[in-house]
Amino acid sequence: MPPDFLVSMAGGLILAAALGYWYARSGDSGRGLHRRFREYAQQLPRRSEKAVSAYLAQAEEESSEPGAAFELAAYFRSGGDWRRALQIHESIAAREDLDAATRAHAGLEIGDDYRAAGMLDRAEEAYVRTAEYLPLRLNALERQLGVCEQLSDWERAVGVAEQVRSEDSSLGSKLRCHYLCELAAQAAGAGEMRRARSYWRKAARGGDESARLLVDPAVLDPRDPSRSLALAASNPEAAVLILLGLAGRHGFAGTQIDELLEGLVADHPALGPAVGCALLMEPELLCPVSARCLFAALEERLPAFARVYGAGEPAEFSMESLNALIDELGAASGGPPRWRCTICGHRDEAHGWRCNECGAWESARLISVLAP
Repeated sequence: MPPDFLVSMAGGLILAAALGYWYARSGDSGRGLHRRFREYAQQLPRRSEKAVSAYLAQAEEESSEPGAAFELAAYFRSGGDWRRALQIHESIAAREDLDAATRAHAGLEIGDDYRAAGMLDRAEEAYVRTAEYLPLRLNALERQLGVCEQLSDWERAVGVAEQVRSEDSSLGSKLRCHYLCELAAQAAGAGEMRRARSYWRKAARGGDESARLLVDPAVLDPRDPSRSLALAASNPEAAVLILLGLAGRHGFAGTQIDELLEGLVADHPALGPAVGCALLMEPELLCPVSARCLFAALEERLPAFARVYGAGEPAEFSMESLNALIDELGAASGGPPRWRCTICGHRDEAHGWRCNECGAWESARLISVLAP
């Protein structure tokens, strides 16, 4: 007597075939078949070889609508079964009765299958082939860039981004800028500052107005931090990042920060809120000028806190009082200042040029009661 689960599986397969036959013969639209198969696919055992072969045979004989096949492949890949997904996508790509767009879409999915398997070289080959189909060229190039990013192959990424610029000038310029900045950061980390500056110059000529072109040179090559901050006066978040970088990477603190900011804030008042916000995130930036900037921002936005903590002169503001203020502001606002991705909403205490969750570039925005 066969086990119950085998009987159920066989019955399910027979039912699937019967449903497919009925929908095909009764004139039900491809979209309807797509929807009903998607609902049924949730009941299929992921490890059933017969489920794949039975559906492929049915699809080839009874319908030219490949939507349900894509759904089945997505179902297998979501469960980690990339081999069965690949089998289905290769079957679609090989069908000469389908239009070029559908076969090209299957080509993209083949690349995704290989990428899911960690076979990045084959994934890239699939994307390169698919890029020859012009309507899907941009999609294929973006996926190819995903492989380059996964490998941190920034040189190759720059070349692909140049191709993206011919399809989408704004996107291609933005990505090219970040890839060149990644190369600059690698060069700076190796002490090759001339090469780093060369990459930054190339990035600046690309037409993208990325805040990274203000921040990275100022932090990685701080030859003139005063000039860098002046240039960032119109971009407060960039100014915050420069100050955090100068303190964290180069130990700027106390008198050194005070001397840097003294005339700068007077000449560029827009920097004041950024200085105050940076002080809340990095207490080592405490100095008379940064304390004055902090209390000016508090008086504007949170006067109750300014009255409690600003009774004396800002110059007399102690590190102990600053830490107490930071704790109280954090408790009142739900936590310390953080960065949030505007694309997916992911939050992180540290800033990154690329979102750790969705991979978007330069999508982080500061969340703080004193965010400039």
